[in-house]
This record gives sequence, C-alpha cells and structure tokens, in this order.
Amino acid sequence: MSCCGEPKTKNDDQNRPVSQYNPAFVSQQPGPTPDLSPKTPYFQQPIASPPPVHYQNGYQPQQGWDWRPTSPPISMINGGGSPRPPSIMNGSYSMNDSIRNRQSGSGMQPGPYSPSLSPGSPPPMSTSPVGRMEAISPPIDEGKMSVSIDFGTTFSGVAYGSSRIAGGRVQQILSWPGSFENFRKVWPLSLDASLTNNYKIPTCLLYDEEGRVIAWGLEAKNAGPLADTMKCEWFKLFLEPHALRDQSAVDPRLPPLPPGKKAIDLIVDFLGCLWEYAKEQITREIGAVADLNTADVWLTVPAAWDAKGCDIMRDAAIAAGLVQSARAGDSQWRERLRIITEPEAAAVHCAHLTDLHKLKPSQNFIVCDAGGGTVDLAIYKIIGQMANLEIAEIAARSGANCGSLFLDLRFRELVKTLLADHPAHLDPASLANFMHSFSETDKLDYGGVRDDANMFHFTCFNVEDPNDESVGLVDGQLSIPGVLLRREVFDPVVEQVLALIEEQTRKIDQRIDALLLVGGFAGSEYLKQRVEERFSSRIQVIARPVDADTATLRGAARYGLARKPLVSSVIAPRSYIMKVKLPADQEDWQKRPAYIKTNDAGVHICENRLQYLVQKGAILRKGQRLTTKFCKFSQTNQDSAFVAVMYTSESDRIMRYTDEGETTELCKWTVDLSSLPAFQQGALSGGGFYTEFELGLELDSAEVRGILLYDNQEWGRVTFDFLN
Repeated sequence: MSCCGEPKTKNDDQNRPVSQYNPAFVSQQPGPTPDLSPKTPYFQQPIASPPPVHYQNGYQPQQGWDWRPTSPPISMINGGGSPRPPSIMNGSYSMNDSIRNRQSGSGMQPGPYSPSLSPGSPPPMSTSPVGRMEAISPPIDEGKMSVSIDFGTTFSGVAYGSSRIAGGRVQQILSWPGSFENFRKVWPLSLDASLTNNYKIPTCLLYDEEGRVIAWGLEAKNAGPLADTMKCEWFKLFLEPHALRDQSAVDPRLPPLPPGKKAIDLIVDFLGCLWEYAKEQITREIGAVADLNTADVWLTVPAAWDAKGCDIMRDAAIAAGLVQSARAGDSQWRERLRIITEPEAAAVHCAHLTDLHKLKPSQNFIVCDAGGGTVDLAIYKIIGQMANLEIAEIAARSGANCGSLFLDLRFRELVKTLLADHPAHLDPASLANFMHSFSETDKLDYGGVRDDANMFHFTCFNVEDPNDESVGLVDGQLSIPGVLLRREVFDPVVEQVLALIEEQTRKIDQRIDALLLVGGFAGSEYLKQRVEERFSSRIQVIARPVDADTATLRGAARYGLARKPLVSSVIAPRSYIMKVKLPADQEDWQKRPAYIKTNDAGVHICENRLQYLVQKGAILRKGQRLTTKFCKFSQTNQDSAFVAVMYTSESDRIMRYTDEGETTELCKWTVDLSSLPAFQQGALSGGGFYTEFELGLELDSAEVRGILLYDNQEWGRVTFDFLN
C-alpha cells in the first residue's frame, strides 16, 4: 500500500499484535490498536478516537501501549489526492496512526530551535532516537542558586537555596518593606509554634492616576484612601481558566483593574517589585554577591489552571526579569524558569517531613493546599526509599476558587446586607475596616458550633449613625451572632472545600494513609475541625505539617535544590485534542452526513472530527513525549505553514465530533515546515508534494509544550497561539 493506496487486507487492523510491555516506560496513553507488523509497506489507516484508557490507581504500571511501527501510518490534513488519506487538518495531513509515548529522559525541557543552523540538518538537541531510554546521570551541582516564588492571590513569598548556603537547607525571605518585624504571622499565636514562623508579603499594588506603581506589598496594603490612587489586589484570580475564556465569568466581587491595564500587567508589576527586592535581600542575607542572573527560578501556579494561564504567567515572569540572558550566547536562559503546580510543590515539602506524619514507601497521601484564593488537591504515592525520595501522582489533580479570601467576600456581603439602611457605614473605607478586623482576628479565632451563641464585635470606622439595635449596631459597634457568621460566611466556603476533598478521594480505590492540610487557609481551626469530622474514620492521619503556610514555597525551592524530578510521574488532568479531517466511514455517514465533503482526489472526507493527543487520566512520566505523525500536502513551496486548533476537555468521555460539547478551544498550533529536508526536496519537484513530520506534546507539572520532530529528532519548538 502506498500513501494513495488501500491496505491489502481489509481487516488488517483486527490482527495487530500488542507490543510487549517495556518496563522503562509508564505508557498509559490511549490510542488505536498497535501495529508492529513489518509486512505493512506504508501508511496505515488511523483511528481518530482512541479506545478508553486503562486507569491506574497505583504506581505500578499496567501493560500499556508502546507503538513503534516500522512504516509510519499517515493521517491527512486538509486536502490531498490520497484515496486513503490520513486525518486532514487545515492544509496538512495528520499521520494519526497512533499516539506513541516516548521517554525523553529527564523532565528538563530541551532548548529552542536555533534558526542559524543549516536547514539540511537538525539542531543538536535530541540526537539519540526518541523512544530509546538512556541512563542519565544527575546534573553536577556546582552550587547553583535555586529561587522559588509562591505568587499567591492574597500573599506571596520567596525562598532560595544552594548547596553552598546553610548546608543546602532552604532559606526564606522573612523581612519585607514596610515592616519593623518579620511579616507575616498568618494565624493566631494560640496555634502550634510550627505555624507562627511563616512569613509572606501581601500581593497588593498601589497605582497613581497615571498607572505607575507607587507602593507594593505591605506598604500598599496598609495605605489609607488617597486621592487619585487605586489599590489593586486579588488580580491573580483573573487568570482562572473560566475567567480567561469568558470575561463575564470573572467574579464580580473582585476589585476592577486600573483603566488600560490587564491582569498580566499587574502581575508583571508585582513580580518585578518582588524580584528586585528579593535579589537585594538574598545578597544581604548570604553576605556575598549571589549569582542570581543564572539562578533557576521556580514559580508556582494553581492545579486548576490550564496551559493558557501558565503561558501568561511565564510571559509575565520573563517580562518582570525573573530570568534573563546572563552572557553572550546564553540561548537557554528561558529554560531557567520552571513552572510547577502548587500541590506538587507542597507534596515535595510534606513528603520530607516523615517525623510528623510517619509516611513510608508505598503509602498514599493527599495534599489539600488551601490558600487565599484557590484550594488545590492531588494524591501521591511514595516510591523508592526515603533516603532517595521519589513520589508519583496517582490521580488527576483538581482545584477551585474557595480559599480564605471568599470568607472575606462573604463577610463583606453580610455586612452590606445588615447595614443596608445605614449607608454611612458602607463607604469603601468603612467596608475595608470591617474586612480588616474580620480577616486579622475573628476569622482566625472562629471555632464553629461552639461559637454559635457568642457575639462578634466590629468597630465602625465612621462615628456617624452609631445605633440601631435591630441590626446589631450599638454605640458604634456592629455585633454579629456567631451562628449567623457560621451560616452565611464560613459553612458555604468550608462545604466547598470538603466537597473537593471528597471528590478527590473517590478518584482512587486504594487506601489513603494521610491527608495533609497546607496553605494559609489550613491554619483555620474550623476548617481542620470539619475535615477531621468528615474524614478521620477513613484516613488515619490528618495533619497540618510544619511550615504549612509556606509548604508550597519551600517545596518548590527543595525541588530546585534536588536537581532531579522528585515527582516521577503525573496524571493528565484533562484531555488534549485536535480538530481533524478523516476519510468518511459508515458511522460518519450515519451520524454526520453534513460534515462529509469530497476532496480534489474524489475521496469522501469527514470534517470536524476529533483526534486525541492525550486523554484525561493518562499516566505520564516527567519528560515523556507523546507524538503523532502528520503528512502535509503543499501546492507550492510557499505553502509551508501547518495550523491546527487544539482543544481541551475535562470529560472522561471519548468524543468523535467537535459539536458534541464538553470541549474548549485552547489554542492554535502553528508549525513552519520550510526548514525540513523533506519539504525542501518536495519543493524541487515543481508540483504538489507531501511532507512527512511528527508533532510531539510534552506535559510537565503545569505546562504544555509542542515540539516539531523529523526523522526521530527534535527540529524545533511549536508556537501555541492561545485563543481568547
């Protein structure tokens, strides 16, 4: 069979042997039945919708798919003259024979394509054949600095470390501008001592009328009402996936952005201020000039963020100067910025604290990272020995906007309701005073049902209109019953957290040995009390680890110091899918006849089909590369661009067509093939020609990367144009 021919055996797909399991790979990616037969002379018919993935609750891999056909099958993109075309995607033929899982060694991202190289030979990146696993020695630690930044909705922090500093222990910046003592003691002093040494800085900016930053952090947070200024906080929530896709989905309770500015502008401004101060402070603390220009920087993001939010954070971090070229020829400088999910970083921190929760190898633990804006959850298994710690994610992570900030917002709404007939107490300064009092004292002391009969008192900022006993306004104080606070403020948010934990525990059928509460919200005694009430009968250890409020920050720094992937595998939290065109089959004629067109070669093509690149729940080792073959048909040598639309889906269901719902357009995937030898050779033919190539997808902790491959070697990076 040739590119334009039918297979010799109609039922060839039904007789394909399954490859032997290769223990070097964790290969759970769904795809068509594998074909290892050497008799096939050329391309095989693709299967666009893969069979269901075999979900795996433990770390030990089940037998997976590992396809290496001797002759690559093809799928077509947008036209061409093949009676048996591959999947067809605007302008190129996609060779969707299978989705082949390839292990590229370490989880470190290779460098970008260098345009100065000759187009006749690939860049010197992955010179060994992809799919062959080679022994990789851990990088030599020469005292390189590793800096972590936990950019939070309400508070942010910086930690750092090096093998040459403090015996390789993680250090944290404790002194911040505008504070005469270390800031911040997040939770009340009545809590255990492990929670009273955790210090962060408010994620807050103060702008003047021309949009210039005049204060940041604690100084901006404590600034009173000033004419022609605008205080901005909580702007991280504008990067939440639903808010990015639809501006109307932005929580209306969030403060507006300054005129002419977007959320990324505020993030750049804040990170820039934070980084400049951090560099000065680190240099002061270690007593020497730190080589921060070559440091690895680890930036944490919520688990629920998709690739678009992570891409915006990467752009903002680079614009803020967190990484930059350190010398001439430093082409890899962007790779020094690493983005990691918050629960993964927190898990690394918690897994080292064996004295607290007695975790052992092969045990499972769930991390509940309850922060100011988001609550993120993930389940991990400890593998290997504790002396050489490694953990593996065993269920798709999840998260939602139900952090402690939403207690503040619900409290504000309650005050506005109670004082609806007393506008003197509802101006911005008065509301800010009420919220500050609640946030810094009563929110932390609240004990739940035992406080139902107690009254909580809040001093009014405005001395006018001091009395109305019917709403609790007495002598300039607003008194609110504890039962009302519980019903209207605490329980709705806490119930959301409990529901998230419940949903996460149902994702595996194995025992969970520990539930670890981290993040600022974890210091709430009421939240911990409710979690213990709900889950203590099923989970033996429910703990709030040492440095719970900074577990994410310190875990990210520890990850950087390890110089190796401490989390060996991750679970794809969503499916990544391409819109393709495929030869019409009987099912297409029955279900979507309107999608079927005839191409120039007389072949019936079904448009708007879906091709799964990664299915939700797939187990991926760090650095694993998932590749799909393509074949683009070009009329002229000017027709070198391949552009496809990539979708994501949170559904476990396998969908066949784009109109089945439950998919969201994520980005356009653009590839320039003009430098490939096959394209250049075809262009010399003078007529239409095909170019064969592969696209690879890499999913790391938080980011998604596209790679152009040719002849089993990396040729360059693919541009993702994220859609609004």
